[in-house]
Amino acid sequence: MSRLIDTSYFPIAADEIDYAEEAHAAGYADLRARAEAEVIRWRSAQPIKEMVLAFGLPPMLGLYLVRFDRPIERGELAGEIEMWAVAGDLPPMCFETTDAPTPAEALRLYCAIAWDWGRAALGRRDTSQCYPIQLEPTRELGKMLLSRVKLLRKSWIPRARRGLARARKASRRAAIQQQRKLR
Repeated sequence: MSRLIDTSYFPIAADEIDYAEEAHAAGYADLRARAEAEVIRWRSAQPIKEMVLAFGLPPMLGLYLVRFDRPIERGELAGEIEMWAVAGDLPPMCFETTDAPTPAEALRLYCAIAWDWGRAALGRRDTSQCYPIQLEPTRELGKMLLSRVKLLRKSWIPRARRGLARARKASRRAAIQQQRKLR
């Protein structure tokens, strides 16, 4: 079993993205519902204990950390108690946290998986060896997905990295200030 992800910094990039903005509230609810539907679609999924928004940009993307009531019993993720779920106007996906312990790394892994499928679809190659994206592997969809992956890599993954670094720095500063007050 992997070490549990620290969610105390979630959602990240809050200084760049206003997560409390009313206009986005419905978008986050929709993203969460779509991510939850993707998790439930997995035969090996356990009852969901909680879903924590890690990074979001409605309607394009919602990255959630999903925690289960008990460890997954079978399949690739057997023994794990949490996974990442991505939903939005991109293909939904669920995957392990082992190789992606931060939201930025989860987005990077999502991009790598989506890139693989998009390249196969664009080249009209067999996608059966790729992540099982529930789309017809057409050149048009492959091209659209690759375009979105480029945008994620260029704009949003760097924001996720900066957001996490800023949140951790602010947390350390707050802890130091708290220690000084106790002295």
